[in-house]
Amino acid sequence: MNLRPGGRRTIHMFSIFRLISLTGLPRLVLRLLLDRRVPLVTKLILPAAIVYLVSPIDLFPDAVLPFGRLDDLLALIAAPLLFVALSPRQVVLEHMGRTPPSDQEQDSIETTARTVDDDSGKEKG
Repeated sequence: MNLRPGGRRTIHMFSIFRLISLTGLPRLVLRLLLDRRVPLVTKLILPAAIVYLVSPIDLFPDAVLPFGRLDDLLALIAAPLLFVALSPRQVVLEHMGRTPPSDQEQDSIETTARTVDDDSGKEKG
């Protein structure tokens, strides 16, 4: 199967990118990259995947069809998913527009108070 440059392979790649953009994943990844609450080590997953994609060293050489492109495709798909999965859950939910489970209910304690007069030791009304 001989594909010309700019031929069918390009159309398939644009279709894949269009499908991914419909999921909202690129916007979420960009927001998480810019958020200071996401650790730097987690943010390094995406540049590491890009370096792997452009480097000449591959898990499977590109000459071994179809496995040569499969490892690049897996890195392209797995890196953003791994990045989102390793980001703090509350931050991810916040950027997705969902509110994380509230811990405020556990922080507040209901109680009744009484005051005692220092001189007589009796309660005040």
